[in-house]
Amino acid sequence: MNVISQRYAESLFDLALEENKLDDYLNDMKLVDEVLESDPQFVQFFSHVLIKDDVKCQLIDESFKGNINEYVLNFLKLLVKKRRIRYIGEIVKAFITLSHRHLGIEEGIIYSPYQLSTKEVQEIEQVMSKKENKKVTLKVRLDPSLVGGVKVEVNNRIYDGSIKNKVEVLKKELLRK
Repeated sequence: MNVISQRYAESLFDLALEENKLDDYLNDMKLVDEVLESDPQFVQFFSHVLIKDDVKCQLIDESFKGNINEYVLNFLKLLVKKRRIRYIGEIVKAFITLSHRHLGIEEGIIYSPYQLSTKEVQEIEQVMSKKENKKVTLKVRLDPSLVGGVKVEVNNRIYDGSIKNKVEVLKKELLRK
């Protein structure tokens, strides 16, 4: 993690705590993260030196105004003006990690060969929360090599319920006999 990204994330995190609106800021930063993931050219556009900062800030206003907290909106504009917008992805990730740590939430990843519904993800999060004795939030990553089932990674622990893993275990079992 870049030192610059960490400092900006910590500054926004401190502001969120000071304002007593950590949940709101966290939701806003998750929205920004969704936008970043949906369009990889976002950072390229806002980092481009030939596009004036005023145009970039106006576009940020048009895109996010009314959808996110005013301070978060101003934070994004500050990143543009200070030429730090290229770090936005790292800043968002660092902010989310700081917030989750503060709220006692564990982050993880679900690897699945197919897209999961929101309900399926929530059910898996509930099961993992019980196993970890903490609230767990999971992101879905597609992995067609799994064939079926899912694999969940939380805090460097892997819970593998994929068909691929079951076939490997069965293969080892048969070869041992």
